[in-house]
Amino acid sequence: MKNTLFLALRSLRWYRGRATTIVLCLTLTLWLPLTVRLLLNQFRTEIVSRAKSTPLVIGAKGSRIDLALNALYFDTLPPDELTMSESHYIQDSGFATAMPLHVRYRTQSVNQVDGVPIVGTVLEYFEFRDMRIVRGHGLRMLGDCVLGSDVAESMNLEPGDQILSAPKNAFNLAGDYPLKMTIRGVLAPTHSPDDGVVFCDIRTAWIIDGIGHGHQDLSTESVEEGVLLEKEDGQVTASAAVLPYTEITSENVGSFHFHGHEADWPVTAIIANPDSRKHQTLLLGRYASDRKEKAQCVRPFRVVDDLMSIVFRVERLVQLSSLLSVCVTGLLLGLVILLSIRLRAPEIRTMHKLGCSRGTVVSLVGTEILLMTLCGTLLALAAAWGCSVAASDGLRTLLF
Repeated sequence: MKNTLFLALRSLRWYRGRATTIVLCLTLTLWLPLTVRLLLNQFRTEIVSRAKSTPLVIGAKGSRIDLALNALYFDTLPPDELTMSESHYIQDSGFATAMPLHVRYRTQSVNQVDGVPIVGTVLEYFEFRDMRIVRGHGLRMLGDCVLGSDVAESMNLEPGDQILSAPKNAFNLAGDYPLKMTIRGVLAPTHSPDDGVVFCDIRTAWIIDGIGHGHQDLSTESVEEGVLLEKEDGQVTASAAVLPYTEITSENVGSFHFHGHEADWPVTAIIANPDSRKHQTLLLGRYASDRKEKAQCVRPFRVVDDLMSIVFRVERLVQLSSLLSVCVTGLLLGLVILLSIRLRAPEIRTMHKLGCSRGTVVSLVGTEILLMTLCGTLLALAAAWGCSVAASDGLRTLLF
C-alpha cells in the first residue's frame, strides 16, 4: 500500500496539469451545494433562535405571522393595536411577566442613514433579552433613549447626542410633532434585531403618539412675543402659538401629562414570559377560550417554523439541481479519467513488463482517483466554510 501511494503521488505530480484540472472541477462542483447548504442552515438558525427565546406573544386578532414578526424583528406592522389593559390582565393572572411593546414610529435620518424603528417598552424587556449598556447609562426619565450597537455605529451617535422621531405623516403639518430624544446609552452587541433599533420607555412612545404632552409655563418672563394675548392680575391668556413641547428636559418634564387611563393606551404587542411550562399552558388556554375574541396568543417558534417550512421548499429544488450537477460532473470526470488511462496505455504495458500485476495497476489508478477526490472535497469544504464565515455578517444584516 505504501508503494502504491508513493507511485500515485509521483504520477499525479508528473501529470499535474490534468490532476489540477480534475481537482478544481470537483471543488467547484461540490463547493456550490455545500455553500448553499451551510448558508441556508445559518439562515434557519438565525431566524429560529430568536423565536425559540420568546415563549409567547399576545396581540390583536389578525395575521399571526405579522404579529410574530413585529414582536420579534420590529419589521412589519401588527394586525391592529391592543391596549395596556391586556398587559395588566397577563400580569395580574400571575402566569407570566408581561412586556408590552409599542413599535409604530421610526427615527429621522441621521448622517445620511435611514431612520430605524423606535421601540417603546419596559425595563423588564432588557433583562429578558439579557441586554446591557456598554457606554453611558440606561433610561432615567421621559424623553431618554438607548441605541442598539448597529444604530450607534452607522449613525455615528454617542451618549449625550439627540435624535428626532419621524412624524407618522410627513405631509400633515398639523399632526403629531417630532420628539427630540436624548441618547443616554449604547447597548452591547447582541447580534439580533435589537442592535438595529432605538429603545425608549413605553411612556415616551406614547408621547410620540400624542397621548401625553407638556405645555409651556406662561408665567415666566422668558415667554416669546406673540405667545401671550393678555396678561392681567396674574391671569394669562395664551394664543394659538403655544405648542406641545418637542423636547423633554429636566426643567419641563414636570409639565408632561397623559390624557385618559393607562389601561386604554395602545401597544402593538405583548411578550409574555411564563414562570413555568404549566403557567404557559394555562395562559394559552385562557386565550384559546375566555379571551379568544379580544386577542390572540401565539408561540413564535411555531409561527416561524411554519413560515420557514413554506420558504424552504425551494431548498428541495436546490438540492435536486445540485445532485444533477454532481452526477453530470461525475460522468464527465469519469470520461476524462477513462481517456487518460487510454493515453497511458504504453505506460501500463511497461508496468506489466516490469512485473506489475493487473491488480497493482488498478490499485494505482484507484489511489490516484481517491487522492484527487479527497483533495477536491477538502478544498470544497474549506471554501464553503470560508464563504459562510465571510457571509455571516452580511446575512445577519440582511435579516435584521
